[in-house]
Amino acid sequence: MIEKRIMKVKATAKAVAFTGHREISHNHQGQVRERLKDAVLQAIHQGANKFYCGMALGFDMMAAEEVLSLKLSIPMLKLIAVVPFKGQSASWSMVEQQRYAYILSKADDVVHLSEDYFNGCYFKRNDYMLSQGSVIAYFDGKPKGGTAYTCRKAREKRMPVVNVY
Repeated sequence: MIEKRIMKVKATAKAVAFTGHREISHNHQGQVRERLKDAVLQAIHQGANKFYCGMALGFDMMAAEEVLSLKLSIPMLKLIAVVPFKGQSASWSMVEQQRYAYILSKADDVVHLSEDYFNGCYFKRNDYMLSQGSVIAYFDGKPKGGTAYTCRKAREKRMPVVNVY
C-alpha cells in the first residue's frame, strides 16, 4: 500500500509525473494544494526540474497550475503536458476548457500521444509518464481506476511515490 505521508523523492530522480483523482472535494482543495506544493518543492530540492502532467480534470490540472506558479520564482522548472488524445477537453465545461488551454499555452512542451480517443489511451498516457521518473499522487487507496493503476505500476517498478491524499 502507498504511504499516506510525504516521502522523500530519490535524489537521482530528475523528473516527476503527477497522477490523481478527478474529484477533490471543495473543502479539501486548499489542504491538497498545500501538500502538493510541499511535495513539489521537496522534489525540486532532491533535483527534479521536469514535471509531467496528464492534463485530466482535478488533481492533474491542479498540479500543473502549481508548477506554473512555482516557475515564476524558479524559472528552470519545466512543465510537460502529456495529452492522451487531441480533443481531450472537448466535452468539458467552457471554464475547464479555458483552464486547460491556458495550461497548454504555458507548458514548456506538449506531447500528444494520439490524434483520436481509443480504448486504453489513458493507460498509454499513464505508462508514458511512468517512464519519466518518480510520482506525486493524490490517491485514496481504492484499488480501481487510473490513479490506482499508475500507483500500482510505479510500486512494481520500485519508483518513489509521494501521496498527498
